[in-house]
Amino acid sequence: MREFPTFPSGRHPERRTLASLSREEIVALIEADLQAAYPPQGSAISESTGPDSIWRITGIPDKFFNNVTHVSWPGSEAAHRVRDMIGELDDLGVDYSWWIGPSSSPANLPDLVEAGGMTFQEDYPGMAIDLQNLRDESAVPEGLEIARVEDAGGLARFVRAYTIASDAEAAIEPGLLHLLARSGYGDSDHWTHYIGALDGVAAATTSVFTGAGAAGIYLVATVPAQRRRGIATALVVEALRRAWHAGYSIGTLQTSKEGLGLYRALGFREYCRFAFYVREHLRRPKAE
Repeated sequence: MREFPTFPSGRHPERRTLASLSREEIVALIEADLQAAYPPQGSAISESTGPDSIWRITGIPDKFFNNVTHVSWPGSEAAHRVRDMIGELDDLGVDYSWWIGPSSSPANLPDLVEAGGMTFQEDYPGMAIDLQNLRDESAVPEGLEIARVEDAGGLARFVRAYTIASDAEAAIEPGLLHLLARSGYGDSDHWTHYIGALDGVAAATTSVFTGAGAAGIYLVATVPAQRRRGIATALVVEALRRAWHAGYSIGTLQTSKEGLGLYRALGFREYCRFAFYVREHLRRPKAE
């Protein structure tokens, strides 16, 4: 019989449903989850938590772990503030990204970011689901074992698997391991990480963030040799089942076009879009 973790005392969320929320409230929840979760908050070399800008630079040499997730600036100030921010982030010498969501302003922010030298990569759908309606009819691959990360050894295994599965450079591993360790992954923390293994070999990863009141899905990746076997689907379903049994009623995520079909099949619906801009190849050469 499957055992589910209990929810930490004093932090049990209210059992709300998407039907009880307006579309604006659902979009706000999706945005709040991204802003609180990504990148994880355990370590930063520079950051702002608001009120008019939210960004976090971890120093990990990967654009996905150095993000601007929200700005709200008057139109009269936006052009020079975008230039100043891009200049400040460039000086840190690591690749980074900028998520422009529904509440970001002004309306011409995408044009200003591009004028500053950033490159549009993709529109990411912001999605949500009532976890009681999660569809999980897909077959679990034979021999798949799903385990929650519970100790330092498991976390190192997770980071190694994620690095391979996301086609990232090995150079991100020390920083990512430190970041996730500092962010916490115990019963009283907001992050829970899972590994899916076949024949004892890690094949996929996913993480759940609960710090914004929903079960936010992040760090979903499958090693190249095991893709298109339903492993990521099984891992996400199990992670969301456990979140439901821990007291959460709504799941949220942002997805690339490659994952859109997977999440729609599970019952997620799109409520908004995030324009995703990147600034890459900023790493400085090592001094002689």
